Amino acid sequence: MKSFYNSRNYQYAWFSPEGLPEHTVSFWNMLKNYLNYSKDSTVYNKALAAKMESIINADSLRIRNDSTYQRLELSLTKYFYLFADHAYAYDPGFDMKTLEWYIPKKKLTLEGMLDSAIAGKGQFSEAYAPTNPQYKKLRQQLQKYKAIKDAGGWPKVNSPVEVMKRGFKDPSVKTLKKRLKIEGFLEGEDSTFTNTYDSALADAVNAIKKVYGYKEDGTAGKTFLKDVNVSIDERIQQILINMERMRWIPTETRDSGRAIMVNIPEYKMHVYENGRPAWDMNVVVGKESNNTTVFTGVLKTVVFSPYWNVPTSIVKKEMHGHPSTGYLEKNHMEIVNGQVRQKPGPWNSLGLVKFLFPNSYNIYFHDSPAKSLFNKDKRSFSHGCIRLQEPSKFAAYVLDDSAHWDAYKIDSAMHSYKEKYVRVKHPIPVLITYFTSWVDDEDALNFREDIYGHDAIIAKKMFLNSVGTTYSRQKAIRDSLQQVKDSIKAKELELKQKRKADSLRRVARGIR
Repeated sequence: MKSFYNSRNYQYAWFSPEGLPEHTVSFWNMLKNYLNYSKDSTVYNKALAAKMESIINADSLRIRNDSTYQRLELSLTKYFYLFADHAYAYDPGFDMKTLEWYIPKKKLTLEGMLDSAIAGKGQFSEAYAPTNPQYKKLRQQLQKYKAIKDAGGWPKVNSPVEVMKRGFKDPSVKTLKKRLKIEGFLEGEDSTFTNTYDSALADAVNAIKKVYGYKEDGTAGKTFLKDVNVSIDERIQQILINMERMRWIPTETRDSGRAIMVNIPEYKMHVYENGRPAWDMNVVVGKESNNTTVFTGVLKTVVFSPYWNVPTSIVKKEMHGHPSTGYLEKNHMEIVNGQVRQKPGPWNSLGLVKFLFPNSYNIYFHDSPAKSLFNKDKRSFSHGCIRLQEPSKFAAYVLDDSAHWDAYKIDSAMHSYKEKYVRVKHPIPVLITYFTSWVDDEDALNFREDIYGHDAIIAKKMFLNSVGTTYSRQKAIRDSLQQVKDSIKAKELELKQKRKADSLRRVARGIR
C-alpha cells in the first residue's frame, strides 16, 4: 500500500475534488455484487458499507482533505486488495498445508490490478477473472440454488424403513418426490404425487444418485437420504467453497495433449486429450488417516512386476516393528539392507504394475489385488497412493506411443515376477485435485462427501455462519474426545511432576 501511494505522490485514488470518480462507484458495485453471490463475510465491513452507501446516495458531495476521508481512502484500498485476492486469485489466509493442497497457485500483482481499476474506470474484472471453465459453470449453478433457497429450500425426507424401493407406500415417499422435484430431478405437480414409490420416482432417484456418486439401483436407502437431506444452505456453501478452489488453479491444465486428473472425493481418474474427456476409471484413494495429497506432477515411468518397499510407518503400526520369519514367508516378503519389501507377484500390495510421477509425497498410481473395493460407492482405503481399477488399460494408454508395447507384451511384463522399469516416451501431466462440487461433462452439477474435512476448514474461514458438513460434525465429536484425552494426559503429567517435586523436596530436607 505504501509503494502504491508513493507512486501517486500520496494523492487520493478513490476521491477527487469533483466527488466520486467513476472507477470508485464501479469498484463499489463490483464488491457488492461479489458479496451478494459469494457471501464471503471476510471482505465485508459494516461501517465502511454504511459510509460508502451514504456518500454514493448523497445529492451533493464535497470531498474534504481531513482524517475522515483519509481513513476512508485507505479503507477502500485495503478492501480492494482483499476483494482482488478473494475474487480473482485466492485467499492468502488459507493454510494450504492444513488443506494438503500443493498445486502452484496463480500470482496476481495487486498494485497492477489497482492501477488497472483506476485507469480503466473500474472495467477490469473480466481480464482478471478466474479462467478455469469450472468456475463459470459453478457460478451459473449457484444462481439456481440461490433461487431454490429464496423459494423456501427443500423438505427433509424421514423414511421409516432402511431402504425404500418400488411398490413401497408411505407419506415419506410423497415428500421424497417433492424434494427431487425442487432440485429438478422429477417432473409433475405436487397435487398429483402419491405415497407410492413408482417407476418415475425410481428413475429420478437414479438421476440424483448419479451426481451424488451412488450406484444407480433405483432404491433410496438411509445413507443416500442423508445426502438428500443436506440443507440448501450447505449446498450453496459447498458450491462457493469449490469456486474458491477454482481460483487456486493457475490455468486450465487439460487443454493441450494428454493429461490425467484424479478427483479425490469423486474416487475417479479422468483422462483428457486436447482438453476433451477421453475416458475415466474408478480409483481407491487414501483413507481418512492417510490422506492423498493435492498436487501436480508428470508421469514419467511405468514399473512392471514391482517390489513393494514397505514404509517404516506400516512396519511399525501393522507389523509391530519386527515381522517374524513366518510372517515374511507367508506374505512373500524379505528384508534387504534393513528394508522390508514384498516380492513381485499377484500377492503384491501394489499389484502387477505401478506408475511414477516423481513427488515429495511418495504418491503414485498402482494396481491392487483387492479388486472388490472398486465396486464400493466410497473408496478411501489406501495409505495415500492411488489404486487403479484398470491398470493394464492405463499402461497401454501411457505406453501407446512407445515402441513394441502391445497388449501381449504388457501382460507378459505384468506377470513376469521380475521388476522392469519403462520410460514413458512423452511424459504426461498429472493433476491430483480435491473438489466436492463440480459440473461434469454432461453439464450436471455433482456433489460428493467432504471425506478429509477440507471443506469444513474453508467454510470456517469463508463464512461467519458456516453450516458445517457431515464430516465436520463427526470430526467435532472425535476432536472433543481427543481434547478430553489430552486434558487427562496433561493432568497426569502435572501430577507426575508434582510428585517428583515433592520427592525432591523430601530428599533435600533429609540432607539438611
